[in-house]
Amino acid sequence: MRHSSYSYQNLLGDPQNMKIISKEDFQNFIDALIKDDSLNVIGVKSRGNKFAFAPLESAKELRLDYDVTLLPPKKYFFPQRETLFTYDLSDGFSAKNPEEIKPMVIVGVHPYDIVALLHMDEIFRETKSDPYYFKKREAAIIIGVNIQKMSKWNFSSFMGSAAIDYGYDLMLTDLGNRYAINIGSQKGEDLLSKYAKNVTLALARDIQIAGQKKREVMGMSQQKFDFPPELIPELLKDSYGKSGFWEKHSEKCLACGSCVLVCPTCYCFDVKENLDLSLEQGERIRTWDGCLLEDFAKIASGENFRATRPTRYRHRYFKKGKYLFDTFGFISCVGCGRCSSNCLPDIANPVNLFNDMYHENIDSGTQMATVAAQPDVNIQTEGDIDYVPKLATIIKKVPMTSMETLFEIKLDDGSELSHKPGQFVEVSVFGIGEAPISLSSSPTKKETFEVCVRKLGNVTTKLHRLNVGDKVGIRGPFGNGFDVGSLKGKDLLFIAGGLGIAPLRSLINYVLDNRKDFGRVYLLYGCKEPKELLFSDELVSIASKENVEFKPTVDRCPESGVWEGNIGVITTLIPQVSFDPEKTLAILCGPPVMYKFVIADLKKRNVPDDHIIMSLERRMKCGVGKCGHCQINQIYVCKDGPVFNYSKIKGVPEAL
Repeated sequence: MRHSSYSYQNLLGDPQNMKIISKEDFQNFIDALIKDDSLNVIGVKSRGNKFAFAPLESAKELRLDYDVTLLPPKKYFFPQRETLFTYDLSDGFSAKNPEEIKPMVIVGVHPYDIVALLHMDEIFRETKSDPYYFKKREAAIIIGVNIQKMSKWNFSSFMGSAAIDYGYDLMLTDLGNRYAINIGSQKGEDLLSKYAKNVTLALARDIQIAGQKKREVMGMSQQKFDFPPELIPELLKDSYGKSGFWEKHSEKCLACGSCVLVCPTCYCFDVKENLDLSLEQGERIRTWDGCLLEDFAKIASGENFRATRPTRYRHRYFKKGKYLFDTFGFISCVGCGRCSSNCLPDIANPVNLFNDMYHENIDSGTQMATVAAQPDVNIQTEGDIDYVPKLATIIKKVPMTSMETLFEIKLDDGSELSHKPGQFVEVSVFGIGEAPISLSSSPTKKETFEVCVRKLGNVTTKLHRLNVGDKVGIRGPFGNGFDVGSLKGKDLLFIAGGLGIAPLRSLINYVLDNRKDFGRVYLLYGCKEPKELLFSDELVSIASKENVEFKPTVDRCPESGVWEGNIGVITTLIPQVSFDPEKTLAILCGPPVMYKFVIADLKKRNVPDDHIIMSLERRMKCGVGKCGHCQINQIYVCKDGPVFNYSKIKGVPEAL
């Protein structure tokens, strides 16, 4: 486990970088920082019998003898509420990013919170870097302090984060009437040179005492693991399906989210709109969110992929101890104990849970690993996230049914969307919000693109009220689409349910526009009633093409309706088509409930797992795997999907 192995020799730091300052001179140093109006100086202050990071008005307010703060310093880099951009609708549309931030000096950060920030750095850098987070990180100077008092809930010494020798600009160790200062960066050294007086080199006795103080920290914890915490990922791997264990531990959970909202390494967020009373100006904000909240994984159509208390409770521990470990190589818990101290029913203590899990495994005779398997870590970053959408214009609006409308859209800057079939965009209706919408047009259609929108939530309802010439915002395209190269030369069996025809239409039209590259096409399409069929005329035209077989079905036909085709669910069409399972790729898109039944029938026809391709629906707020809403076990649908090969997600419990 990264950050878990610290020899006492390493705890001493580099003697050449250790300085000494008296407490009186240190107080003057802090006051000098506060007097500089160009700096925003943050420190730990008392709040009754609690402690919190807050702006300092005087060095006398600073409490470096605290046990733990209510919230971690993460809040200054990833605030509870943050403006992503502001906009003005009064004269067309204009948007701008937040103004430049003031440099921060944060004084009194404990080592475990510094390690948490290092975790957050890697998380916010992966895939696409978050410029809002890193702009604040780059403008900050971290002055840490070694722990003097430890909360009774703290177990940071077991997580390798009770003492560190990196990640800070300056690190303080209390030596009684003076502080030892380890210099960790050029920024820290420059700050000390500019604002502090009477700073001297540490003597041998100072270095020895500082080392002893750090060693004392390692034995302070009242919380004790009964096994090496490096084995947590292995322990979790063997415990996912033990529903009784998770039900027992989550029974008293209030789903309040307190544990995740105080966590220094939780980073899930929601994106919301805040419109001015004038209805002309507004801002898009992101706010903290939590996977333990009941509707966190709920999608627009109403399905909740983590609807029960035990599954949400389990996800919290798996995300910290397994999923992030598999991606980044670290267990994303630093042992601060805030989750334990803030949980009213007292069920959030990771030490208690993992000890119980360990003993249950031992008592059941489960063979435990003695060495943690290290994952292959390959973190890639491709530029910055752009939360500000491009302005676009609706150039065509075609009502399809009472609930669905097809929009043709053109980017105002004249650029091409350059999407792949199966990708999606985030569509903004300014003043209402943003929603992920699958692209319905083929990339062979140039200059414009199309989205078919079902009227369900606030954004899509307002979108339906817009007209030709109205403006929307577009971010994307996002996600992994269909790998058209792997489809070439194959027969293609498209199976669409309801609105699932919309994203498949992008690929179908691409195939028809490049007809010689693909084999025979089968299209099975089902809806509840005839009036809900989408692209009816277009599908009839497609059916007339050579080597294309089209079969529609409806679940039912009201007495007032007219329907001459098949009546039954989508799976009743599969026996009606003749195809070679070895030469055919089945491509699925529809409501979540459809997949398990369609896959079961395809398996009866001997279709191999890797010949089944599907597009999954989840709640995708950011598009780049940061907000957490679309996560299914270790997979982020918005960046790893939404298109998946069934063979890759067959064993992922939350996928289907």
